Amino acid sequence: MSVKIPDRLHIKKSYEKDFKDLLEKDSPLSKKGNKHIFIMGMVMGFYNVSRVPLDKKEQFVRIEYLNDDDKSLIKAIAINEENDLNILLDEERVYSIAEEYASGGIKYLKEMVLIKEYGSFIKKFETYLLDKFNKLKLGKNE
Repeated sequence: MSVKIPDRLHIKKSYEKDFKDLLEKDSPLSKKGNKHIFIMGMVMGFYNVSRVPLDKKEQFVRIEYLNDDDKSLIKAIAINEENDLNILLDEERVYSIAEEYASGGIKYLKEMVLIKEYGSFIKKFETYLLDKFNKLKLGKNE
């Protein structure tokens, strides 16, 4: 039995428009690529504990476009999810978890990005992530 190593990351087919909307010219992320939208969606899904199974998949990102930081983040989320380092031996499962979180987080990301409030999206996203991190950090110290 051969081990299947994925070459692409997928999104939920019915969410494809949400992902593509974030790349439109009126979006603050218009100059970013699919990889960035996928990773940001995954982070939003993870922080909001929102995982969506992919019943119908759409190819979205070639894994070769991920850098070491992207792959490390994907692996860290999989380890956290499974609470087991052995998950790293199953790349297909690792990437499947990332895909489910990206699809689960895209609605949160789209809402945050396309809302017309004062301030840049990047600054709002940074503040959001720092707030989440500080809450996690405080929760562990108490």
